[in-house]
Amino acid sequence: MRIPSRCHSRGAVVATAAFLALLAGGVSVAAADEVPANLKGSGEVVITSGGGTWEDAQRKAFFDPFTRDTGIKVVLVPEDHAKLLASIKLGQPEADITSIPGGSLAGWANKGAVEEIDYGLFDAETLKNMPEQMKAKQGVGALLYSIAVAFNTKKFPDAAKQPKNWVDFYDTAKFPGRRALPKCEKIVDGGLLEGALMGDGVPADKVYPIDMDRAFAKVAAIKPDVGRWWVAGADAPQSLIDGEVDLAAAYNGRIFGAQKEGAPLALSWDQSLLQYDYWVIAKGSPNKENAAKFLAYISRAEPQAEFAKAISYGPVNTKAFDLVPHEMLAILPGAPELAKKQLFQNYAWWNETDTDGKTNWDKALERCVKLLSQ
Repeated sequence: MRIPSRCHSRGAVVATAAFLALLAGGVSVAAADEVPANLKGSGEVVITSGGGTWEDAQRKAFFDPFTRDTGIKVVLVPEDHAKLLASIKLGQPEADITSIPGGSLAGWANKGAVEEIDYGLFDAETLKNMPEQMKAKQGVGALLYSIAVAFNTKKFPDAAKQPKNWVDFYDTAKFPGRRALPKCEKIVDGGLLEGALMGDGVPADKVYPIDMDRAFAKVAAIKPDVGRWWVAGADAPQSLIDGEVDLAAAYNGRIFGAQKEGAPLALSWDQSLLQYDYWVIAKGSPNKENAAKFLAYISRAEPQAEFAKAISYGPVNTKAFDLVPHEMLAILPGAPELAKKQLFQNYAWWNETDTDGKTNWDKALERCVKLLSQ
């Protein structure tokens, strides 16, 4: 079984170091260049979309500008991965492009469901400013997001005494109150084991390979203080708002969304997990060339910056951070200063298979279900 989460690629330590080195090098703001001639064309490209504000942001930053600048029409179909995979198996993919959680890429690749990416269409500047884990053989980084320690500011009103990281989250004596943690189905994208290890004092660069015995022992110890085991991303902030819990492992976007509605919530970026999705091209795509052109186009700094401004997800091109309002750098996952506090989740480790054919995710899931049923 493969990770079905919204989540990684290479080793976390190497990946994070490379990413920070790239950020440290800096990039300069430049005016949008004319779209390269090799990205222009005709015909169409069919892309899945999740609708709502997500689709609105993609239309503004990606779809409409791509058609305007290249002459290639974007056709949208509802996102349904099960349906898309079935159509790929039949040799008649209903879409050319979809986005998937980073941890799912290995599973799609093993099914023979995705094409290799033609990075020859990407300009040198774009490739230079994309961290290596955003340039997978069969997937292009789509966006960055994070799971972090969040809390109710009414419970912790004094800024000097608010929880700052996973060590604080797991310290029930210093920070009393009920907790919300991801249920077993969300063990990866909820960062359950990574958070537990850092909460037990493991440095971020020593988290992988995960010591499951140590991690599950930490989760077991805090289990009596968990008031909500969440599955849906909206559950964590809602449980904080309702007063059901006081601290929660939560997605940054969910917390910021609740804050905009006036909810007394906050989060800390310290020890937060940096996660990401991939764009993939369906195997047998009838518009494979146009699909590759689309990915090369939207990976440039300007479209990435427009998407970040529209929906507050981190861009996969580091130059884009120079093109967004300065105040946004405090809330975008992967932004230069925030990245220093973050850990790239290691999807490759989660997908490693043992001699028994089980992945690390399979084994962790089994142990988690057993623990929570006790």
